[in-house]
Amino acid sequence: MTQYSDIQFTQDHVVSDDGRVVFACSTDHEAWPWLALHPFDPIVVQSINFWASVETGKARGTFDTSKWSALTQTEWLCGDQDVSHATHGIASAFGEDGTGRYALSFFDKDDRLVYKMSGKGVVFQNRDFESWRQKEKTKIAPPSISDFQYADAKKVGVSSQLESFIAPLVQGDVLAAEALITKENGFIPQHPSHSGSGDHVNANHLADVARQFLCQHIGKAPIIITSGEMEFHRYVELGRPFHIHLAGEDSARETVSMTVHQADHLCATITMRYWTA
Repeated sequence: MTQYSDIQFTQDHVVSDDGRVVFACSTDHEAWPWLALHPFDPIVVQSINFWASVETGKARGTFDTSKWSALTQTEWLCGDQDVSHATHGIASAFGEDGTGRYALSFFDKDDRLVYKMSGKGVVFQNRDFESWRQKEKTKIAPPSISDFQYADAKKVGVSSQLESFIAPLVQGDVLAAEALITKENGFIPQHPSHSGSGDHVNANHLADVARQFLCQHIGKAPIIITSGEMEFHRYVELGRPFHIHLAGEDSARETVSMTVHQADHLCATITMRYWTA
């Protein structure tokens, strides 16, 4: 999207001739409240993914902040369980003009690998983005938000009831749950950690909902997500309910796949691998 902060999560960029960018990471908890979470929390992973990919693209000169863009796919792998938050990293880009795909590696203060990530996106070159998005938002009637029954915070592994985004699981043809994220509960200051464009439900929100689904499904909270992949097909609108469905699982490998739907449209597919204490 085109909403970017005046402050930067990645700093001290050094750009090589081949386009590789070496950078430092901010450790300012006031500027980035999600740094108070576990390093592997999907909120942290997807927030870092967004800011680092955008900021290193800007440093490289391959990311145009005047155009609207969207993430279409991302995957990540976390390091050893005892690593701390990232303090520095390396970014690379592949494809024509460095805009096809990006890769990020992050390391902690002891130079241990915290994450390896990659992803790709799309840039809206000609579309009147604002008008198109406004029309899309009005296609789904808003619900009575006060009637939505969110799952208990302890069952979805969050510290306060305001952080629960998902209803209790329902077993139908497939295991599923309804979720609802609004402009209020999905963003700072009401939510202690989440930020985003404010235009739609962002990748960090969907990853958080998927983790909350897993906590209920597995029956343990919290759980640690050790790797994952997400593909995005359509925007999920804020203030409108959506559903997350169990699509498949391999309990031996602690892997679960999920799909996200809104208004009968497939919006995203999510696969996560997890660890329980």
